[in-house]
Amino acid sequence: MNDHQIVIGIFENEFYAIIARRELKEAGIKANILKEGGGVFLPLMSQAEGVQLIVPDTQVEKAMTILKTKFV
Repeated sequence: MNDHQIVIGIFENEFYAIIARRELKEAGIKANILKEGGGVFLPLMSQAEGVQLIVPDTQVEKAMTILKTKFV
């Protein structure tokens, strides 16, 4: 059964999202980065809209706890 993916954070650039994803991966949570907006052709638009970090809906609570502990 596939889990639904939930956005747990929006970052101003991909670098911050990668750091957060690494922390979640170390805790056993499969997180993905979703970039929307201009894509390859308009990277500045992509940055303006933010970079989303998504996790399976079954792991949202654990992921949020980790991010709050590490980044707040």
